[in-house]
Amino acid sequence: MTRSYRMIRLAGAVAVAAWWTGPESWAQQRVADTSHNLSASGPGQIRALNEEQICVFCHATHNTSGMRPLWNRDESAASYQIYESSTLDAKPGQPTGSSKLCLSCHDGTIALGRVLSRSDRIRMTGGDFMPSGLTNLGSDLSDDHPVSFEYTSGLAASDRQLANPTGLRTEVRLDVAGRLQCTSCHNPHSNAYGSFLVTRQEHGELCTSCHVMEGWSSSAHAQSGATVSAAPDADWPFSTVAENACRSCHRPHTAGGRERLLIFEKEEDNCLNCHDGGVARTNIRAELNKTSAHDPSHRSQIHDPAEPLRGDPEHVECGDCHNPHSATEEIVATTYVPLGATLAKVRGVTSGGAEVDAARNEYEICFRCHAASAVQVSRRVSRQIQRTDLRLKFSSGNPSFHPVIVSSPSRDVVSLVPGLVPGTMIRCTDCHNNDSGPRSGGSGPDGPHGSIYDFLLERNYTTDDDTVESEYSYALCYKCHQRTSILGDRSFTAHRLHVVDERTPCSACHAPHGISATQRSGSDHTHLINFDLSIVRPDPVTQRTVFRDLGTHSGTCTLLCHGSAHEARPYGPDGSVVPELELPAAKRIRRR
Repeated sequence: MTRSYRMIRLAGAVAVAAWWTGPESWAQQRVADTSHNLSASGPGQIRALNEEQICVFCHATHNTSGMRPLWNRDESAASYQIYESSTLDAKPGQPTGSSKLCLSCHDGTIALGRVLSRSDRIRMTGGDFMPSGLTNLGSDLSDDHPVSFEYTSGLAASDRQLANPTGLRTEVRLDVAGRLQCTSCHNPHSNAYGSFLVTRQEHGELCTSCHVMEGWSSSAHAQSGATVSAAPDADWPFSTVAENACRSCHRPHTAGGRERLLIFEKEEDNCLNCHDGGVARTNIRAELNKTSAHDPSHRSQIHDPAEPLRGDPEHVECGDCHNPHSATEEIVATTYVPLGATLAKVRGVTSGGAEVDAARNEYEICFRCHAASAVQVSRRVSRQIQRTDLRLKFSSGNPSFHPVIVSSPSRDVVSLVPGLVPGTMIRCTDCHNNDSGPRSGGSGPDGPHGSIYDFLLERNYTTDDDTVESEYSYALCYKCHQRTSILGDRSFTAHRLHVVDERTPCSACHAPHGISATQRSGSDHTHLINFDLSIVRPDPVTQRTVFRDLGTHSGTCTLLCHGSAHEARPYGPDGSVVPELELPAAKRIRRR
């Protein structure tokens, strides 16, 4: 290639660069036009009183430190607190190489005008040291992107979220020892892209040069055109979520949340800063203020992405259920969907108890907290068989269960509402959801963030004895089980007697999740029968509380309820019910 041809190609490349970066960026291609020009004629606020030389603040031809490239400053003697994170596979130490050179100004310990080639310090306007602010990193680098670590193919393979260094874009350079330094992201001689970055940061271009987050390119955050308002605390450099990309949640320097460089110290604030109805369409913050909620503000500085799935202490954070790098916009489906779009690439526990990095079913995410290490809830019905592990309650080997893990083999479910058929699968969020969300006919956000009803339920479910039956009282049950069928005694010949006449709640006899086959009580537990012991008592003669399943629509009960003693009282498919045996008034326990 001839010299003239090389010059033509160079001129063309410069012209393209000028068009791509715009006139303002082009004006800062030269160091003289940037804030790194500390001479008296420099354009920045930090300038010398009289010194006119530009390069002397970093470089000199003689009397230098001996470090490349002709370095004209002393190294800082500071001992730095470096970045640490449970999810960091790299092993950064004290800053080395070019990072150490950058810190000779940016840690604020050495005067800006203290250069080796001059016997006297160059005097600066407004003070001789780096002023406080984002450019003065200090000696605490724990809130800054890690530097001075070996970026190897082995590290990329171990981390799985890092690009192989052999495939990095040309602008992102490692030093001669293969270490990532400040100069991998920053070019101190050109400010064409702002913040002296080596390439554009719109749409996460610089960050994704190294960070490969599975599902990111198609995620809601990568594609959202939602407009963000000016927010100094958020430090958003661009006007939309998609343009800010990684910067929507992360800040590479002076981050509030040190681990993982989140903008805000409280993890949930990084989500609710947008999901409060101001940027995102959904106002999740309002849902968390409801009576029953998965409120992350109850615990602080506990959650960790690398925590065991069954870790203590119990807590809930947005990141327990959502992966912001992979979540896509939720579309409320009219048919069964195993996993919602906002739950993509989230860790879970399978129906067999195995831990998985990416749940394939919604219940697997719920099982992280509501299975073996079940969290405590504010209210709990006192059951004949009490078990908190929901994974075991939904097991297909149980005498009965709601079809969350597998569909029910029974076809004896005659009370289903039109549109539901025996064998239909349901999700946890079909019951536990926002009371004003789309699945209850509202316009609020979908998902179990908050509800005005106990147990974080989508609809009302009264468990108090002596409840007057109404469509509202058992609205959750009537969502799937047809009220006219229930009160018409089409599946049990005494439903109306119990629910309407005796004002007995559904929960007195039925448990909503299932009954584990690992526990026995001397009673059958088909049809989700697991008595509430605060309402149903042992039969006074036999001291037993027993239900026996005798086949289709047939069975017997031995118990005491509302002052009526049942001793093997049968009911059958012909509608027959043995008359009640009333106890003497003194022994009745019915509450009115």
